[in-house]
Amino acid sequence: MPKIFGLDSSTVRQITKLFALDGATPRRVKKLFGNDGGTIRLIFEDFSTFTVSGTSNLIQSPVNEVVDFGVRDDFNAGGVDVSVNTPGSGDASNVGSVSGLSIDVDSSHTFTTTGDSNLRSPGGATLTQFPSGPFSQPPTNRMFLPTDPTIPGLSPGQPGPARENDFAQAIGFPNGPAFSSGSYITINGSQEFGSFSPRPDGLYIRNFPNSVRIEVFSSNQGRIVSAAANTIGPIRIAGGPQVTVTSTGRRARVQNGTGFTFNVTGGGLTAGGNFATGNLSSGASTAFITANSTSEAWTLTGTVIKDPATFSISNADGSITVSGTFADGETASDARNRIQAALNADSTFQGKFNTGVDQDKTISGVSHKVVTFTSDSAENTSDFSITITQNTGSNTTGYSATTTQGAVESLQTAVQVVREVEGSQVSSTKNVSSEADTDTAGAEVATLGTDITYDSSTNKLKVQDQEATVSVSNAGSLGFSKD
Repeated sequence: MPKIFGLDSSTVRQITKLFALDGATPRRVKKLFGNDGGTIRLIFEDFSTFTVSGTSNLIQSPVNEVVDFGVRDDFNAGGVDVSVNTPGSGDASNVGSVSGLSIDVDSSHTFTTTGDSNLRSPGGATLTQFPSGPFSQPPTNRMFLPTDPTIPGLSPGQPGPARENDFAQAIGFPNGPAFSSGSYITINGSQEFGSFSPRPDGLYIRNFPNSVRIEVFSSNQGRIVSAAANTIGPIRIAGGPQVTVTSTGRRARVQNGTGFTFNVTGGGLTAGGNFATGNLSSGASTAFITANSTSEAWTLTGTVIKDPATFSISNADGSITVSGTFADGETASDARNRIQAALNADSTFQGKFNTGVDQDKTISGVSHKVVTFTSDSAENTSDFSITITQNTGSNTTGYSATTTQGAVESLQTAVQVVREVEGSQVSSTKNVSSEADTDTAGAEVATLGTDITYDSSTNKLKVQDQEATVSVSNAGSLGFSKD
């Protein structure tokens, strides 16, 4: 191998690694040439050599395989749904004894209705005295008008003219049709209906006992006149105005914090709407429903959908894969039967194994229900594994084991070469032929890259990196010794 030396202070040392700038990037030099007289000669090379010896491993399959699959005796697949049929009132948690299922009720709902004004309602409206005009002959008589907070013109604080206007409209001009059956003025503690007294000039006059009368002069001017000695109580105009009333109701929703899907099948606010039906995923809520009522009573029906455990089985090379779902509440014996049926339904598996035999086995001190399959002769399907996803099941740890019968299995030799290529570490692996001799194995490894060569005359593997390494697994007698 060519050598190159340099001064380290005053000491001459061999240079084992040489770098050069590629633009602004330092890169490792693999080969360096110089002009010797007129001859170009190699003066430095970065490489390793390995002496190859021996023979690679025999690749041999066992005669057949025995595969076990099973579950613990106390296995339970879970998945049993929970029904809910529950009445209640107001906010509620753990509805139907289901953790995380709740009802949310609040008063963030208003609604409007048409209702009776105080003046129209059976209890009537208060009469308030106002200053009497000359026509009322004060102080002999007094003038009264209704006070009703539900009618703007009759609200407290309104002056007499506004009240006269709304009072006249409440009775109706010219014939007072709203003062119908059920109407009254309370005079000295007695509710009096009075009598209509038409006048030729078109005025509406209704006379009551004790010198009390209703006078309506036009559609916007009316009053009640009473002798001063009377005690005047509420007035009711049975056909009087209706008003729009804004009230506070209730709204409600279902909140699903169970960790499972909840299928809403019915229910709602007793005095209002119904909950939307259908599957409600965990963490979700239904839309709010409303009731035009202060009642917070509700009902809820539905089902908490719990998923049973599932299983999947595969072998190491992926040529056989099956999966399935256990039935709700399935126990160990039924679970074993389900696993057996799934494997027997797989044509690839059945092309290699028998239909299985049930066994009871104790694994690490725990009783198991196991089904054992035996492969046909000269089959090698590689190790199997079973994965069980618990979901709502319990004691669901699965069991599997693969054993061989007949000849002892031996595996293929693999050779790994690790070296630096263009500034980066590269690892390459070659799977060597069964029982390959030294030259065959060396030549096969040399196919990993253009920076690797094999010389059959010297049994040397050359790698363009002084720090390259070669490792062998399942070696047989094959070896690579670094020079």
